[in-house]
Amino acid sequence: MPARGPALEGTLADLPLDEVLTLLANTRQTGILELRGANPGLVALHQGEVTIALSEMGPTLQQVFLGSGITDADGWEAAIGAADRGVALTDSIVRLGCDLTALRRTLHDQTVGAVFELLLPSSDAFEFLPGEQHPVGDTFTFPVPELLEEAAARLEAWKQIAEVIPSTAMVMRLARSLPGPEITIGSGEWHVLARLDGRATISEVIRELGMSAFAVCAVLHRLLEEGVVEPVDAPAGPR
Repeated sequence: MPARGPALEGTLADLPLDEVLTLLANTRQTGILELRGANPGLVALHQGEVTIALSEMGPTLQQVFLGSGITDADGWEAAIGAADRGVALTDSIVRLGCDLTALRRTLHDQTVGAVFELLLPSSDAFEFLPGEQHPVGDTFTFPVPELLEEAAARLEAWKQIAEVIPSTAMVMRLARSLPGPEITIGSGEWHVLARLDGRATISEVIRELGMSAFAVCAVLHRLLEEGVVEPVDAPAGPR
């Protein structure tokens, strides 16, 4: 039989990603949308809802699972082995004892972050491969309208973040002193703060933590505004 070609293809300059995803959602498509160009990535769908989205700007799925603490290296290898035998990654991870709620939250955050990154203006090519399945499986699905709404909100917030953090090639460190007597740091913020060593770039921190660029930069933006961290090339404050 001849190989099945893409059911939908074009460029994001002609058909923006939000319109492509809305079309696939409205027609309840199952398959993988691949994007190629300056910002490669993919969006997997099951019956019109998204199961996972990945962008090369962000962490790999392995980094997401390990960095979030969903599983360890041994668990990941076991899940990959099971995936080779046709078992969905999510099913394998759950069997290893992962909490369902934590797994869903991690996959949701990853998917929103990747969709946000893939929505950034570009003229990348896309093609939708119907019937293709991603190894993550379809245990969890996320409605396209909700993902686009959350990603759009991040785009607005990113405009302010980018004024202070124009590039993930920046390197951050703890400030030499705090501007006030005390400051409250949330557990999620501490997760990022603890990785700053004055040498790793923000991009490297993103990949180590398995978090989206937006999530990490949003934390760093807040900590910069509070004077908790500073770029390594910033002049030292008063001692």
